[in-house]
Amino acid sequence: MQRLTLCLLLLSSSLSFAILPGARAPAKAPKVPDSLTYTVHQYRESEPLRAGQLGIAIPKDAEKPLPMVVCIHGGGWSKGDKDQMAWMAMRYALRGYIGVTIAYRLNHEAPIPACILDVKEAIRYLKSISPEIHADPERIAVLGYSAGAHLALMAGLSPHAKKFTSEAYREEDSSVDCVVAIAAPADLEERRKRRNEMGFLSEDRLNDVSFIRSISPLHWMDPQQIPILMLHGDQDPIVPSYNYEHFAAKCADLEIDNFELYVHEGGKHMFFFKEQRRLHPVIDRFLAKHLRL
Repeated sequence: MQRLTLCLLLLSSSLSFAILPGARAPAKAPKVPDSLTYTVHQYRESEPLRAGQLGIAIPKDAEKPLPMVVCIHGGGWSKGDKDQMAWMAMRYALRGYIGVTIAYRLNHEAPIPACILDVKEAIRYLKSISPEIHADPERIAVLGYSAGAHLALMAGLSPHAKKFTSEAYREEDSSVDCVVAIAAPADLEERRKRRNEMGFLSEDRLNDVSFIRSISPLHWMDPQQIPILMLHGDQDPIVPSYNYEHFAAKCADLEIDNFELYVHEGGKHMFFFKEQRRLHPVIDRFLAKHLRL
């Protein structure tokens, strides 16, 4: 009951904040279950400071290195904060993982692709401190919702892209082992052509087709890519069905056999939060399989 209450409170605050334009969500102090520790780390110096923070949930009885699940919040690249996914990080920590929730620079703080660089830098930071947080750097999943799912896909599909690699923690790489993408904007080229609703881009960037291609997960797909689980509602008006349809079609073209797609019939953009009891087991099985829990 404690975990359910925490989840509902954080979801409520996330939904109420979603109506506010381009701003960082107010800081929240999550309630931490007795069996976990939860600490906030500054993985990069940033303005504001919270844009370079991450929260780490660790089981108090952790002894051997545990797999890590890194959670990335949504918000159209323009709002939100790590605290909105703290409940998810704690959920996984309660199940034997190291649970992480990360912040990144929002578009008004630093234009995209800064957020992509931040996510990759956070992953390298986590690898650099893996012994002290009881984490196995060879077993990492990245999980994101909406814009966070876009960033999760970019992290998983472009691990060695120099254009998305900052100077920090260069002794580590940003590769991960699998991705869970919920309501993911996977095809930004098609989004531009169909809707031209790319308000997070400047006029110059909006007209730069090669740039849009470079930040579109579809562009980075590869026959050797890591396992990906995509969950999407087929009635999502914000991130329409062509995103998962085009991704699945390209997987078929490239003969990729480690892609899993769960389409929720009648689901809109917030379908996951309304159907958690049904959908969490789908994700749990995927993570246990690929992180060898």
